Amino acid sequence: MADPAQIIVFKRRGKWSLKAAEIDQIFADQSAAIKAGIELANERGKNGKPSVVLLRKSKDEFRKIWTYGVDSYPPSVAELSAGGAI
Repeated sequence: MADPAQIIVFKRRGKWSLKAAEIDQIFADQSAAIKAGIELANERGKNGKPSVVLLRKSKDEFRKIWTYGVDSYPPSVAELSAGGAI
């Protein structure tokens, strides 16, 4: 099985961005960008394209937030908070 496609959440010019192969979207806050990333990853996974949501902490540092088929959907606020995402 191929590696899951990446959906990356990161801060750019004071706004939060969501970047994937087919999307580049801006959000006012981190939690909205993460929620949109997880929803996109879940939809892709249901369509046979498993995806992982990554939070870019720095230029070379990423942290996995959510993976289709591994993590619960929808994730609880407690699950996201425990991982330091929000």
